[in-house]
Amino acid sequence: MKKAFLKPLAAVAAAALLVGCTLPGARVQDDDYYNGDLDTSPAKNNQIINYVWQLEPSIAAENIIVFDGSQVDPDATDKSDMYERLAVISRSGVYGLIDYGGNIIVQPNYKYYFLAPNGQIVLYNTLDEKGEQREYCTLDEDGKVTDQYYGESSARVKYYYDEENKSIYYAKESEEWNVHRYEDKKTVVAVKADVLDNGMSIEVVEPDPGTERYGMVNQDGVVLDFEYESFYAPTFKGTGVTAVALKKDGKWGYVDSKGAELIGFNCDEVFSSYNGELTDDPNASHPYLYSEEFVPVSINYSFGYYNMEGKCVVKSIEFSQARPVHHGKAWVSNGNAWGVIRFGEEEEEETTTTTTTASSSSSTDSTYYTDAPFTVTKPIAPTPTDDSEIDTEPWSDTEPSDDTDTTPWSDTEPDDTEPWSDTDPYTDPEPVDPEPVDPDPWTDPEY
Repeated sequence: MKKAFLKPLAAVAAAALLVGCTLPGARVQDDDYYNGDLDTSPAKNNQIINYVWQLEPSIAAENIIVFDGSQVDPDATDKSDMYERLAVISRSGVYGLIDYGGNIIVQPNYKYYFLAPNGQIVLYNTLDEKGEQREYCTLDEDGKVTDQYYGESSARVKYYYDEENKSIYYAKESEEWNVHRYEDKKTVVAVKADVLDNGMSIEVVEPDPGTERYGMVNQDGVVLDFEYESFYAPTFKGTGVTAVALKKDGKWGYVDSKGAELIGFNCDEVFSSYNGELTDDPNASHPYLYSEEFVPVSINYSFGYYNMEGKCVVKSIEFSQARPVHHGKAWVSNGNAWGVIRFGEEEEEETTTTTTTASSSSSTDSTYYTDAPFTVTKPIAPTPTDDSEIDTEPWSDTEPSDDTDTTPWSDTEPDDTEPWSDTDPYTDPEPVDPEPVDPDPWTDPEY
């Protein structure tokens, strides 16, 4: 769902296409450049880039995590745009919240995070070994930092396709994975499975782990055949809104709702694209999906941006890390610090107010925001200037930890091996490691 103040962005993006895919200085002479495969060649001098710095790289952090919004329910009665206004910042292996002006809204003091289906970002600590008691931190409907969070049901859903009866089925975690016939007209990504449907009950015989094959289907039949190893698709929105990411031969590519290829199968997964336990699979990794018609892509663990037409906007060798676009802005890293880039012209923003209130043990200074794009007139908690306060060890969200300890793993905690730069071409075997997950999943029935 696009917001009115973002409409000029499409025109800006269209204009940007006229000057070619960009890095500093001169036009790209190849008129067919945009229709080619992702460019992984070394950067050339004197080319042009289609962005400007909103905030120069100056924020020291192990990681900044931004959600692409593909797992947010646009029809939620209590929908929040918190995921568009704030990002999760990680320092020393714990998480906090930061705005797009570089102001810390919540100091990094929390071990875990997740994105709720209504768009809320929730930070939390577990207070016991089983994780049955939690200390929360989020923003309420007025934009005030609070430790009150009442929980939501999981939004995770699976789709199955039975080739024999040519039917689609689905199951939701919130319904204890009970299987139903799929009657909607939207195109979905399904796994091929044997479904026993006698009209009274439905049972799915899932393929053995590691042998799953996914395809795209709708009520008219198979859109894309079952030849893909994994996928990442929107949960609530149609696939035409934000495209679908599919994995084949160890690499990811993007297709539209009709199965047409948008971006070739040259992309890598991004561990920081994990949404959290309510909306994502903690044992899988995947790239981002589109937001505001742009998607950050990782090629050999170096990042750039493409648009919904599958055309290059920023070359994939431009940044060491890049995050989804919200309100025309995106967090990126040059390898030394994090900053914010802006696509197109800056939108006029209404200044919001900042107040400090008494807080509980899980809250810090409080801030309020309006429906206008989010800005803060002063830092709530300034970024530390003493480098000793921040872990500056090189970090890559595509390099999993070797730690086999049973304690929960964080994708921002560097392993014990020699650090390497994710801007260098990666030639070792593709890393395989699960996303961070609490070894004792929380099972509060009221959650």
